[in-house]
Amino acid sequence: MATDTSGAATADGDDGFVPAMGQFFPESLTLAALLAVLALLVTIPYLPAVTQLELFATGFFALFTVQMPLILLWVLSATVVESRRVGRLLDRLAGAVPTGSQRSVVYATGFLAVLLGWVNWAFGLIGAVYVGQRLCREAEENGVRVHYPLVLTAALLSLVVANVGLSSPGALMMADAEGTTNFLVNPEQGRLVADVSAFLLHPANVVSVLLFLFTLPAILAALAPDDESEREPLSSYTSLLEGTIAESFAHYEPPPAEEWVVADRLEQSRLISVVTFLLGAISFGAYFATGGGLTLLWLLFGLMMLGILVQERPMAFVAKTRNATRWANHVAIPFLLYAGVYALLSEAGLYAAIGDALAATGFTQVASYVVALLVGVLIPSPGSVWVVQGPAVVAAGADLVPSLVSVMYGAGVSNLWLGFLFVGVLGIVYGFDWREYVRYAAVVTVYVSVVVAALLVVF
Repeated sequence: MATDTSGAATADGDDGFVPAMGQFFPESLTLAALLAVLALLVTIPYLPAVTQLELFATGFFALFTVQMPLILLWVLSATVVESRRVGRLLDRLAGAVPTGSQRSVVYATGFLAVLLGWVNWAFGLIGAVYVGQRLCREAEENGVRVHYPLVLTAALLSLVVANVGLSSPGALMMADAEGTTNFLVNPEQGRLVADVSAFLLHPANVVSVLLFLFTLPAILAALAPDDESEREPLSSYTSLLEGTIAESFAHYEPPPAEEWVVADRLEQSRLISVVTFLLGAISFGAYFATGGGLTLLWLLFGLMMLGILVQERPMAFVAKTRNATRWANHVAIPFLLYAGVYALLSEAGLYAAIGDALAATGFTQVASYVVALLVGVLIPSPGSVWVVQGPAVVAAGADLVPSLVSVMYGAGVSNLWLGFLFVGVLGIVYGFDWREYVRYAAVVTVYVSVVVAALLVVF
């Protein structure tokens, strides 16, 4: 019965977090098609129709080695987080939070979202959503009803900082000096490389993250409705939590031991998982001990080893990886169109023109933030936002590291708007009012934009 996972993975169907959260976002392919059509129209005066069609059809070949790591970043991140062991950690965090008031629940959820989101997008988003639901449930059991839309808003704050943290796709791509994922080449300077530590420790990045960690949750807590009649019971909204968080993440149970064949003893062996992780950890350590730096590929390798460990059994890792590939819908096919846009703008020479326009504002980094915010509404993948916009920022003559900060923040805030607008307008989550979402999104966007723009100008 080796490799037979039928009936063993209870959350591999439509009840898991990935398909449920997938409802929050629009179809990425539709948005990518709109962006591609816009690029075709813009490049009509500069390129023959045949050249346009050729670039549109084959442009992705040049960026294929960029696409695959971006897909794995989505998949492996979710694979690590959605496990019993991480669920137990989140249960402990939730157990340490007081639930005596609505504002304490909102603040705690937002604080965890920003903190965990800085570590990894999936850790922040998935973790904060589940912790927030558990806190709301416990508060309600104690007689305190919490306005859940605001708690979900607090959980979505993870999207704002996830792309400027440890697993920032833009920074990790640019750290690749070998060029596997680093696609930016300057005719005069060669390949442009940015050290991840320089990105993480850039003053605009450090100050903004520390400020947002404490102030963003406080701002949302201050927006909480005082009128208890505005607070619907948690049962009125879509629920993902079943029992504890660890129980909700328990997606896999091995087949009965008496039915195992020889292969099952390997595929279900916890020892194999531990040994695999240790071998990976040794390789990881040896790489850094010999002067290696963190890049996107090495982060993916680390996530894979960590995922094998936290999923406990090899087949549990396989089952969760299969389920987590649903996240790849935001990158896999749409990226073919993103690459086509990149090829069209490059061949038409428009990146230089866009760069000149950014530089002409006198505040290149601030302008690039605004552009990323707008472009990101059509591109849910922040790494793909950098692929499409990065060459223009470089053409503007801006420094690479602050450019990464500005674009990654713009992409993060745009993801917040994707969640708000489409949940509210489509009414997928019962009880949500789109006008309420717009209010919360607007407050967060204005505050984040002012802070980030000011820091980019100062530093």
